[in-house]
Amino acid sequence: MHSSGEVSAMEKSPDVTDCSPSESEGEKLSVQARKRIVAKSLLSQGMNSAENLDPPVIAVLGSGGGLRAMIAFLGTLSKLSELKLLDVVTYVSGTSGSTWCMASLYNNEKWSDFSCMEEMERQLYGRLQSTWDWDKSWEKLEKAFLEEIHSLTDLWAYVVVYWMTNEIHERNLSNHKDGCENGVNPYPIYSAIEKAEGTWFEFTPHLCGFPAYKCFVKTEFLGSKFEAGRLLKKQPEKDLSYLNGLWGSALSSDDLIREITEKFWGSAPSSNNLFHDFIKKIFHELMSSKPKGTSEEPNPISGQKTTFARGQTCSCRGCINIECRLAHDLTGKSEEYKKKFWKDFAKDLEEAKEITPETEKDTLSLISGTCNTSTVIRNIAVCLAEWKWGTTNNFLYKWKSNIPLSSKEHISLVDAGLDINIAFPLMLPPHRNIDLILSFDFSEGDPFETLRKTAEQFPFPKINIEDKDEKIPSKSCYIFEGDGDGIPDVMYFPLFNNQTCEGKVDEMREKYATIHTSYDESQVKDLLEVSKSNVEKNYTQIREKIKQCVQRCNLRRAGEAAAYGLSSTRGTVEEKSKDN
Repeated sequence: MHSSGEVSAMEKSPDVTDCSPSESEGEKLSVQARKRIVAKSLLSQGMNSAENLDPPVIAVLGSGGGLRAMIAFLGTLSKLSELKLLDVVTYVSGTSGSTWCMASLYNNEKWSDFSCMEEMERQLYGRLQSTWDWDKSWEKLEKAFLEEIHSLTDLWAYVVVYWMTNEIHERNLSNHKDGCENGVNPYPIYSAIEKAEGTWFEFTPHLCGFPAYKCFVKTEFLGSKFEAGRLLKKQPEKDLSYLNGLWGSALSSDDLIREITEKFWGSAPSSNNLFHDFIKKIFHELMSSKPKGTSEEPNPISGQKTTFARGQTCSCRGCINIECRLAHDLTGKSEEYKKKFWKDFAKDLEEAKEITPETEKDTLSLISGTCNTSTVIRNIAVCLAEWKWGTTNNFLYKWKSNIPLSSKEHISLVDAGLDINIAFPLMLPPHRNIDLILSFDFSEGDPFETLRKTAEQFPFPKINIEDKDEKIPSKSCYIFEGDGDGIPDVMYFPLFNNQTCEGKVDEMREKYATIHTSYDESQVKDLLEVSKSNVEKNYTQIREKIKQCVQRCNLRRAGEAAAYGLSSTRGTVEEKSKDN
């Protein structure tokens, strides 16, 4: 069954597939190291965590919201760092656009230091205005679509998300272990859901998996081929650019595509029609004679800036086939017609592979086969016809019969914001013992939808929102009290609110709508300032809530210690510091 001796040896390793613990040893190590730093910071700020008892566990969460969320989460974390509040945070978790911010931050092993945050803000201004490198984009795209497993997530990641963020990440998520295990930074948790089941999936530098099933795989093995918990074929770990595309793949939802395209064109073309136009633009770019480094890149979504230049096309049969096929207009065609169009397109390109000068009946023709370009376009067409997003090998394949996904050889991981736009489900499991959540919502629509959805599905504080705040929040911070025994307190910060935006919430929502895929320098600066203001205006409230958590933690954990017969005569960290 296994031809590779190397794989057979790896199978015997007990930690290749880890499907039992709900918390990895790497996370435990990182969190314990972080707690020591948190305790020292609390002491320096006059909040005394009792000696030999853990400080409260505080988590900062960022919602989805595309480029808006990426920028706003950077401003939020930067202000928390400046005010020394980030120093007492144990976890940082993101959904969709917020993960794009996190992926950049964690490439710096000391990112939570305010001087680093300032530098990242300066870099952001320049990066978002820099020239998109199509050659780099194609290099990544070609490699991805010549692999055995691929999906529209690769296209989204290496073209659209790259175009929006002007950032390609060559590193992997597992590379972030070093910046976590020493406790210098809060521990990162990224989110997705499995598309078919809607089950939440978490990514950390150590393990990735399904908390609901308590099934995980080491991060560097995500995407490798498993069967019954045994490694069959090791695959290279996906880079962070791909994961950015996966974490922020809300476009995998037909409903969202219709909403976006309706705003662009005044009608609601189907996903197939939108991507038909998109693929046409990509192919023309590949075949173009446009010089490298041109400053006129088209918007990969709307194409509003310029038209692709057309140069000499490749002479292979595949490319000629593509030119003919992409001349078709799918506007007004039925969904069934469009799906058949892409399936036939892919079939024609597959058949073209088999044609060579030797098998070509027309001896005057030197046209033959398919090149890598047409193979890539063919594979994109297949993914489009099947609407494949986030396809990856399922490490749970044939693992346990009582797990719903165990019968599937592949799973599809997509944007968690399609379920709940903030990763509350990943922060509420008991093993993380969260005492306080600082939740920053960068959504464009209903500012309280994520809270209601979470409360419907998970143990959560009671949500009381006044009628006057339903559509437009009047405050920059809302506090929802937990029960002090498993349900954390939640401080909730809607990005656009009347307090911070001075009554101009609708204007700000329009200015920073999710469909806007680029911002100029002044817009970036203003958005950073709004997000920072939401933190600064509530500095006193945040500190007061942290103090309450410290006091509650000291009492609760002292009680736990007494229950186990441990000494109750414990001094505070501050008292011990004075003695020394």
